Amino acid sequence: MRLEKDKFSVNLNVKHFSPEELKVKVLGDMIEVHGKHEERQDEHGFVTREFNRKYRVPADVDPLSITSSLSSDGVLTVNGPRKQADIPERTIPISREEKPAIAGAQRK
Repeated sequence: MRLEKDKFSVNLNVKHFSPEELKVKVLGDMIEVHGKHEERQDEHGFVTREFNRKYRVPADVDPLSITSSLSSDGVLTVNGPRKQADIPERTIPISREEKPAIAGAQRK
């Protein structure tokens, strides 16, 4: 999960699943990604795969704006834009105090 200045995103390697075997849903403030495929044969025998992952949606991301996409190499990306704060950035001045922060501490 990545939280950038303008967006929130999750990348999952799901190359063993087809798009029809994947589900992405938003439940309240959680994103749930579920993947499952029935038993199939591979070079070692038969295999069944299933996973379920949950991620908390950041408070500044509208759950209705979340989208997902699947790349050709099997990476599922789920993302949503972060709301830009209307509050301007400002630098906070640092004041110096002559007394120690910890009572009883001696200055050397």
